[in-house]
Amino acid sequence: MFHVKQELKRFTEVCESLGIQVSQDKIQKFETYQEELSRWNKKINLISRSSDSPYHIFRHILDSLLIFKAVELPPGARILDFGSGAGFPGIPIQVLRDDILVTLLESKKKKSVFLDEMLKILKLKNAQVVCGRAEDVAESSEFRRKYDVVTAKAAGKLATVASQTYSFLKKGGFLVAYKGTYPKDEVEKLQSLKQFQMQHEASFQIPEYNLARRLLVIKKK
Repeated sequence: MFHVKQELKRFTEVCESLGIQVSQDKIQKFETYQEELSRWNKKINLISRSSDSPYHIFRHILDSLLIFKAVELPPGARILDFGSGAGFPGIPIQVLRDDILVTLLESKKKKSVFLDEMLKILKLKNAQVVCGRAEDVAESSEFRRKYDVVTAKAAGKLATVASQTYSFLKKGGFLVAYKGTYPKDEVEKLQSLKQFQMQHEASFQIPEYNLARRLLVIKKK
């Protein structure tokens, strides 16, 4: 328990240093999320078994929240979290800003069950889980061209992800891709797709979590 409190303190201090305001009730939700994710990870493979410690899970949560330093998300914005997996970045986004409408898209049934359970436990009323393949879900009028932002964390090559998520975005919407080192080859390949335009890049170095992160913001023309 002391270990968790230490990590909560570290997490809170880093959020403050980044200018990300996290209230006490949201801190409690992040703590619950960390506990449940660690518990579920012993049953199904959500994240690496070697990295389901409080330190690593709060690192994932913090990483997810960096989107708020990269793009302006207006009240009521609609976000699709592509390949949500364990809920990053979609669940932390929804916890911090419950006015945002978040769709967690996940193709694997077991992970979708976990995500559904998290939405209930954390009382995230403006989020939904959709279990299915992107190409199938995108055919539905309920999801096609409905989103202001699509997030992609550990989801694959830029050009591939952009093509897979194109149909979800409104015209002028943004794909926000989470990357480590700058993917020069991926960016060059993306620029050959005429329907997208690289908007800007937000770069972060967070020594407390040994985290180097680049968020690439890509506009749908």
